[in-house]
Amino acid sequence: MNTDVDLYVVCGVDDIARGSAKAFSLSRLNEEGESRPFPVVIVRTDADTFVGYANICPHNRLWLNIGDGAFFNDDGSLLKCGCHGVRFEILSGQCIEGPCAGSRLEPVPLLLSEGEVCIYGIRLAEDSPFPDPFSDYADTDETMEIMIHPD
Repeated sequence: MNTDVDLYVVCGVDDIARGSAKAFSLSRLNEEGESRPFPVVIVRTDADTFVGYANICPHNRLWLNIGDGAFFNDDGSLLKCGCHGVRFEILSGQCIEGPCAGSRLEPVPLLLSEGEVCIYGIRLAEDSPFPDPFSDYADTDETMEIMIHPD
């Protein structure tokens, strides 16, 4: 039995202030090993609890922070979707108000380790989903000359 668990560092604990949330654009591997976009939101509550969710509203499949970029309702007691005003409990992800009432946000399992916030149990692509156009130059001493022309 394989007991290895994939563990990926997302950010430092101090990168997210208490009572706030931060979005991350990751890539998840599907069953075929193909990389797919995986937007994630990590919330740090005032009580210093961390919770993670896919940053996808179950109603319309858009980012929760679409529009004004905010994750919370006006008093900060609930997560919200900026598109239709759907409201979610922060600790459970349960939708309590809006067209998808009764559904919940997709949880993302988190682990705090040595001052870092990690995602585990989800296969993420470790490499950038886009090729690095400068990778051919990484092992040489040659540099590209760039000319900037004033208007």
